[in-house]
Amino acid sequence: MAYEQPDTPPSRSMPLSKYDPESGLPGLPGASPTRIMRRYVARRGRLIVGLVTIVVVAIYYLDLGPPGRVMRPPSWSQDTGGREELQGLEGIWEDEPPEEPQGTAPRDRPGDPLPRAQTSIGLVPPEKMDQIYYVVPDEPKPAVGAKTLPSEGSFAARWSAPDTWEARPAGTVKKVQWGGFEEGKKWETAPQRQVRMERREAVRRGFAHAWQAYKDHAWGHDEVKPVSRQPSDPFNNWGASIIDTLDTILLMGFNDEYNLCRPHINQLNFHWVNGRDWAEGYVSPNHGTKADQTDDDNDDDDSDASGGSEKERLPLAISRDRTTGLAVFETGIRYLGGMLGAYDLSGDELLVDRAVELAEILSKAFNTDSGLPVGRIDPGSDSLLRLGQVSIAEVGSMTLELVRLSQVTGDRKWFDFAQRAMDYIEQRVIPRGTYEPLIPLWFMPDQALETPMNGVLAFGGLADSYYEYLIKAYKLLGGSSAAEQYSRIYERSIDRARKTIYLDIDVVPGRDLLAIGKLENGRLIPEIEHLTCFAGAMLGLGARLLDRKTDLRDAERFTQSCYWLSAATPTGLQPEVVEFFDMENPAINGGSMYENITLEEGFPHHPFHGRIDVDEEIEAKRVNRDRNDVLRWAGDGTPVEPDDGGRTEEGPVEYYSRLRGSPPGARKVVGRGINRPETIESIFYMFRLTGDRKWQEKGWKMFVSWMEVAKVPGGISSVHDVTRDDYVYSDNMESFAFAETFKYHFLLQSDPDVLSLDDYVLNTEAHPLLTNPDMVPGSSGLWNPIRNQHLGSRGAGTDAQKWVRLGVLDALARPRRPVAQGGGKGMGGGGGRPGVRPQPPMPAVPAGAGVAAAAQKGGGQGEGKAQVKPRPKPKPKEKETEPIELVDLNEEDDY
Repeated sequence: MAYEQPDTPPSRSMPLSKYDPESGLPGLPGASPTRIMRRYVARRGRLIVGLVTIVVVAIYYLDLGPPGRVMRPPSWSQDTGGREELQGLEGIWEDEPPEEPQGTAPRDRPGDPLPRAQTSIGLVPPEKMDQIYYVVPDEPKPAVGAKTLPSEGSFAARWSAPDTWEARPAGTVKKVQWGGFEEGKKWETAPQRQVRMERREAVRRGFAHAWQAYKDHAWGHDEVKPVSRQPSDPFNNWGASIIDTLDTILLMGFNDEYNLCRPHINQLNFHWVNGRDWAEGYVSPNHGTKADQTDDDNDDDDSDASGGSEKERLPLAISRDRTTGLAVFETGIRYLGGMLGAYDLSGDELLVDRAVELAEILSKAFNTDSGLPVGRIDPGSDSLLRLGQVSIAEVGSMTLELVRLSQVTGDRKWFDFAQRAMDYIEQRVIPRGTYEPLIPLWFMPDQALETPMNGVLAFGGLADSYYEYLIKAYKLLGGSSAAEQYSRIYERSIDRARKTIYLDIDVVPGRDLLAIGKLENGRLIPEIEHLTCFAGAMLGLGARLLDRKTDLRDAERFTQSCYWLSAATPTGLQPEVVEFFDMENPAINGGSMYENITLEEGFPHHPFHGRIDVDEEIEAKRVNRDRNDVLRWAGDGTPVEPDDGGRTEEGPVEYYSRLRGSPPGARKVVGRGINRPETIESIFYMFRLTGDRKWQEKGWKMFVSWMEVAKVPGGISSVHDVTRDDYVYSDNMESFAFAETFKYHFLLQSDPDVLSLDDYVLNTEAHPLLTNPDMVPGSSGLWNPIRNQHLGSRGAGTDAQKWVRLGVLDALARPRRPVAQGGGKGMGGGGGRPGVRPQPPMPAVPAGAGVAAAAQKGGGQGEGKAQVKPRPKPKPKEKETEPIELVDLNEEDDY
């Protein structure tokens, strides 16, 4: 979209005699630089000076300057100008960074919630680099890309690719956004726009708080633990929070932050997975020293930056690691999808180059007889892989990323990987289902076509993105002939789901609740899983694209039901899973759905002893006997009172009946809240599809509750149980909080043409993939590049990776010592206590390095010191040379 023109500065009021029209500045008559030049420089000289000046100025403006310099962002990412508290945000931003944060440079612009781009990353000292890159000579490197041929006669061997494939599909799809948003139509008043812009800025500030915390405490690592403010690496130690956040940074107008991320992307080493190298072996620099030397030979001066001494390390020679088990699905949606989405917004070719490298690695997952990808791979192996039990989400959710990569590069092989998998699902998996075309969460894909396929049916975890990608692949493929397969399976799936797993929740009075539940062992469980709440967005998108009006009504009802689950909890946050009382099977409920509450004290009030059938209540598990044979109510443990006719000395007890559970009507609840985006995703879609501003209001209430409850100094924390007033934090902030949750909140309060759903389709991690054939990557003008930016060496490893790699090698090279007593009590040591991290040997690793030793499990000493029996100091020996012998530390040859 076009930029807004900057406001004209106010005119200056001054006497004409004090104003030099040529210089534009007040001064004395004749003080203009051009007048001085004309007076003292000859005409030819003036011409030369003028040309030189023009060249210098042109070079200056062509060079976009150092990383701190920012070009003007688009109009919709401008600051509103002020940092005053916004209505409804009291108490949220008390610890907002000051105007000049300590230890940082001045801000780029007034009101910018982030300081100039920088991190507290710990650099690996040059003297440590040999310990990281000293590799085995002449060891053959594994081939890149899928090369093993499938078995003769298998589906993958017999499959033939479609004759035609278009990088830019010629088909057309319907527009999906509400027509009232079209240019020239007024859909909001000036006061409504002002409120919306203030709310959008509040979302930016919330994001800035969490992003700065990540930069301060975990830069280069996958995540930051926001309570303990320590790094965490659940996704390969590749910096998931960086790559997953690239497009969010661009959308919010943080150009400097995007440029800060580019060296990380360039340096990222895809061969290292949590410090373990699947591509190459390693020989330590001290491989010629005797293995029986110990630290008793050394004094303190020999110690190095990672602790201990160089001579203490055993000679180390290992082959490549074959047990990394690279997670294909998570790597695809977060890393591959993240780079492609950011490319479509920025046009940054670096992202395409690295995306192709990563796709070559992931392509080995498709080395199966069926063509379906396995869940985890040894990327260094070319062996044919065998599929066991798989989830439909893992094998059916690579379509968008691979198809878009083919569209971007013009290489159809990525499209073929996705198409072959989809053909196998349609021809060999769907026909085996009991409720065709729905597919169970888990199934065996390689069984005979005649083998029935039973299992749990749902739209939640393990299934969600498969159904989501059916309708989104149709849009990405532009309604072409290749897209018809996806729309056909999608429509059939939704029609069957409506008859099979949709159900009305009637237990809550006055609420029109719709659940998309779970069919398990023949019973339809009346539950709403937070992960299932994406379905509102999916159904709404499909309704617009395929003209399915009933789906849009279902989408609004289900989205409203998901929203109510958050509004009905004390924290305003949605639980992970809520199972309602079953009106069709009362015996399952385990007692009455209602409880009596006294009006005066608000305590539970039960029937008296004489008014109940004790045996019946015990059999229904509503009443039990304690060890003293006292009858007690199972719900709250209060004694069953004797019958006094419902009266006390003060008179009758006044009480009322209310529905049990939190939220009301909930029979079972998994109360954790982990910053999930699915409900706000559907709310965002409902607003863009219908134009109804009530969805903006609901989203805003969710955001305020989220910040009030989950915001901590180190970011935005997960909550152990959102149904309790006395909630506790779980110390977790997954990268999807940046990639999805903050993004959807921001887009909900942005202009509707920002990331229009007519121009983009979002993958399951909310990464925008371009679908408008009239647009090209980068046409949104969101990225202002730095000319000749220094990006470091391609694939050499980030500093966070190097520290973890160093820790892995250091742990392998350390001699094992006998331990008499003490020791760690849990993974990572620390006595098994949450938040306790094992510390590296002294001296400590530099700040921000992520503590490489934490990459090893069981490395801490726990509570108390381990007692080591002293050994006599051996006599000095002459240094001898030992032959290099490769030691394979892997448990198996191939994954």
